[in-house]
Amino acid sequence: MRNAAIGPQADSRKSNAPAFGFGAADRNASAKVYVSKEHSKVDFGKLGPGAVYETKSSFGKQVDAKKRSPASVGFGSADRFLQPSASRAKRNPQVPGPGSYPLPKAVGKQTQSKAITEGSFGFGTSTRDHAEKVFIGKEQAKVFFGMESPGPAAYKVSSGVGKQPESRNTTEPGFTIPRGGRGKDVDMERARKLPGAGQYRTVASVGAQPRSENRTAPKYGFGTGSRDGANKVFLGKEQAKVFLGMESPGPASLGPKAFGGTGKQLLSTRASAPKATFGTGVRGSYDVNANPGPGAYA
Repeated sequence: MRNAAIGPQADSRKSNAPAFGFGAADRNASAKVYVSKEHSKVDFGKLGPGAVYETKSSFGKQVDAKKRSPASVGFGSADRFLQPSASRAKRNPQVPGPGSYPLPKAVGKQTQSKAITEGSFGFGTSTRDHAEKVFIGKEQAKVFFGMESPGPAAYKVSSGVGKQPESRNTTEPGFTIPRGGRGKDVDMERARKLPGAGQYRTVASVGAQPRSENRTAPKYGFGTGSRDGANKVFLGKEQAKVFLGMESPGPASLGPKAFGGTGKQLLSTRASAPKATFGTGVRGSYDVNANPGPGAYA
């Protein structure tokens, strides 16, 4: 199928012709587009809010903290006749009479700070046991002397032999009879607990010594390196000349095209020559015309 010459071109070798269309932006959006300073002066004030500012009155309390509120005068709302009188009581039946006020009692605890509460007397609630413990004087205390003390048999008398529980009594030294078995040799008992002659672990004197006081003797062994590793050991410049080129790749390792003069050069020191190729585009054909006709446009 032949590609059309009008519209987007699928072939990258052909450029697309410029196309024109109608914009979709509204007038409000286009009015906000910045053109220049001179253009902005024409529309100065059109986008600002109109006369929508709320002006505050200069009379009364000022809302703005920068402005001081002037002094204002108002009418009082209190009653005209503040002093009690008979005529006022007749006009206003809500005024309480002489018996409406509660009078505090003069007997007992006074609630007003101006009135002094008189001293009062009452019956005690303590028991006889509490009354016996009240200290009146030394002569009265002699009457109850010994009544609260324990009897003679109430004390626990400690023995004078053995360990004394009281710190005032000194514990005398005592002697005991040993409970160990007779006829036992202490050295024999100690020798039974010691290990025998064959129970010690002796360390070999050949090889690595685990004890720090014994020095490990030097030893020699066979190397584990391969011949390939031995060939890489550097001995000197003269020895390196012997192996010159032995580790380098051969001529055929890079392929037959590595050093060819035709085609893409693998070496960065050589520049690849330009080459000509056959195009893959469709050849011109006038049999089929894919262009739309005059009545094909909607």
